[in-house]
Amino acid sequence: MKRRMRFAAFVVALMAVGWLLVGTQPSSTALAGDPLSDAKAKQQQLQNTLAQQRAQLAALKSTATRLSTALALAKSKLASVSAQYQQVSSIVAQVTDQVNEVRAQLKTLNDQIDELDAQLKQVADEIVVQTAQLAQREALLQDHLRTAYEQSQTSLLEVLLSANSLDDATNQVGYLLSLSDQDKALAGEIRDLRAQLDIKQQELTEGRAALADSRKEALAQQKQLEAKQSELASLQKQLATLKAQWQAEKAKQEAALNASLSAQSSLNASISQVQAAASAQAALVKKLQAQQAAASLVGPGGFSWPESPTRITQYYGPTSFSLEPPYAGYAHFHTGLDMAAGCGAPIRAAANGVVASSGQPLYPYDYAYGVIINHGGGVQTWYWHMQPRVIVSAGQSVVRGQVIGYEGATGFATGCHLHFAVNVNGGWRNPLGYLP
Repeated sequence: MKRRMRFAAFVVALMAVGWLLVGTQPSSTALAGDPLSDAKAKQQQLQNTLAQQRAQLAALKSTATRLSTALALAKSKLASVSAQYQQVSSIVAQVTDQVNEVRAQLKTLNDQIDELDAQLKQVADEIVVQTAQLAQREALLQDHLRTAYEQSQTSLLEVLLSANSLDDATNQVGYLLSLSDQDKALAGEIRDLRAQLDIKQQELTEGRAALADSRKEALAQQKQLEAKQSELASLQKQLATLKAQWQAEKAKQEAALNASLSAQSSLNASISQVQAAASAQAALVKKLQAQQAAASLVGPGGFSWPESPTRITQYYGPTSFSLEPPYAGYAHFHTGLDMAAGCGAPIRAAANGVVASSGQPLYPYDYAYGVIINHGGGVQTWYWHMQPRVIVSAGQSVVRGQVIGYEGATGFATGCHLHFAVNVNGGWRNPLGYLP
C-alpha cells in the first residue's frame, strides 16, 4: 500500500485548525472583481500567516524547552565547578600557610645556625689566644723555677757576704722571697687558663655537634619546603584551570539565561500574534459562512466515489504517522481518505459544485496539485496529489462524475494516490459517511 507524504509541518497545522468554508486559488485563476473570491483569498492569506505563526510558536516552545534544559545543566556544572574551585582554593590556602610556616622556621633555623657558627668561631679564636697565653705562662713559670733552683744552690750567708752593702744584701734576699709568691700566682693563672681552655674546648665540641644537627634539620626543612612548594605550584595550576572552567561555565549560564529570556520574549510576542490571527480568522469564517448559507448543492444521495474502481490505502482517523497534524485531541490525525486506482486514473467530482481553487493552492508551501470544490452550505471536497494537468479552474461549475483531474504523486507523496477529504464549516469529516 502506498503511503502519502503529508504537507509540511506548519501547513498540516493549518489543516488542523481547518481550511474553513472555502479555499483560495492562485491569483492568476481568481475571478476578477468577485467579492467572494477576494474574501477567500484573504482567508487563505490569513490561514497561511496563522500556520506560519503556529509553526514559529512550536519552534519557540521547543527552543525554550532546550534552553531551560541547557540553563539547568549550566547551573549544575557551574555549581560543581564552583564547589571544586572552593575546595581547591581552601587546600591552596592551607598549603600556602604551611609553606610560609616552613619557610619561617627554616629562616629562624638558618639564623640560629649562623649565630652558633659565629659563636663557635669566636670560641675557637679564644682557644687559640688562651692556648698561646698558657704556653707563655708555662714558659715563664719554668724559667722562674729554673732560676730559683739555680739560686737555691747559693746559701743566704754567701748572699750577705757577697753583697757590696747591707742594702744590696737586703734587696737580694727580698727578691728571693718575693719570687716564690710570683711563681705561686703564675701557677694559679696557668691552672685557670687550663680550666677555661677545657670549658671552651668542651663548648666548641658540643657546639659543633649541635651545629651539625641544626644543619641536618635545616636540610630536612629545606626538602620539606621544596615538596610543599611543588605541591602548591600543582594546586595553583589546578586552581587556575578550575577558575577558567568556572568562568567559562558562568559565561555559558549567562548566555543560556539571556537566550531563554529572549526566546520567552519572542514566544510571548508570537502567542499574541497567533491569538490576534485566530480572532481575525474566526471573524472571517463567520462572515464567509453567512455568505455561503445558501442551500447545499449536494444531492440527497450524498457523494459519489471520486475514483472507481479503487482501493483504500489509508482511512480517516488517528494515526502514528508523525507528519500528520494534531486534530480532535489526537497528536496525529489523518483528515481524509487515501485511495489508489493507478497512476493517471481519472478523478471525478463527488457532487455538483463550484471550483474554489485548482492548480497548486498551497504553493509555495506545498507543491502538490489539487482541486477544492464548494458544494454550498459550508461543504467542501478536497482532491490532492493530482498530476500537473489542470483541467478545471476556479469559479467553474462542475457536476457529479465530471472528470476534474488525474491521479498522481505530486507534493509530499511516495506514490500515485488520491487524498480525498470532506470539510464542513471548517471541520474535517470522515468521507466514508458521505459515500455510498
